[in-house]
Amino acid sequence: MKAFFILLFLTNIIFALMQWLLPYEQVVNKLQPHLATETLKLLNEVESPIIEEPVQESIVAVGIEDEDNVEIDDEIPDDSPLPPVKLCYTLGPFKELQSANEITLKFKQNKIPISTRSNQEKEYRGMMVYVGGHKTRAEAVKTADSLKARGVKDYIIINGPDQLYILSLGVFSLKKNAERRYKKIAKLGYPVKKEARYRNRTIYWLDYSESENENLTRFIDQLKIDKGISRISRQCSE
Repeated sequence: MKAFFILLFLTNIIFALMQWLLPYEQVVNKLQPHLATETLKLLNEVESPIIEEPVQESIVAVGIEDEDNVEIDDEIPDDSPLPPVKLCYTLGPFKELQSANEITLKFKQNKIPISTRSNQEKEYRGMMVYVGGHKTRAEAVKTADSLKARGVKDYIIINGPDQLYILSLGVFSLKKNAERRYKKIAKLGYPVKKEARYRNRTIYWLDYSESENENLTRFIDQLKIDKGISRISRQCSE
């Protein structure tokens, strides 16, 4: 116990000497360990670090825009002009080439291209009433004399490609006239027949693909009245 008090007394003496010989601040600074401290700064005094972003090469596609900015207009404006419709016509039929050539000249004088084409058609001539079955001309003449004796004077003996020595009693454009003639000869007891007759003929047509002017329109209208020539609309050929 006595040793403890002696040690405490010596400690106080040493401390008093240090206070007298050295300032307190130096003693404290030497005794305190150096701590790693950092000075605090206000937020407005803090400078934000500048971060440099890596430079990226931009690839520009010529003629291509962002998909969000691309506008596709699929609709055709209402006021967009429509392509002109090409119209084609045919004039005819012409039974004579001369008549077709006269019309062609009219179009050429108006500087409208026109072309001529022809084709073979069968023309209806009418209904023929006849008596056939003769093997020789003499038999046909005998039948004709018999009919003449009964008042039938209009007849002619003809030879067809399929039938020889036909006694024709007339070719009628109207069917009712042919029927009247047929019934009259049949009542007399003759083996009478009737048959539609045709002949081959060449007819001509005029084709053009431009609208005619007012003068030509009146001319074509008059053709229909005078000669039965019609203007027919048709599909233009490629």
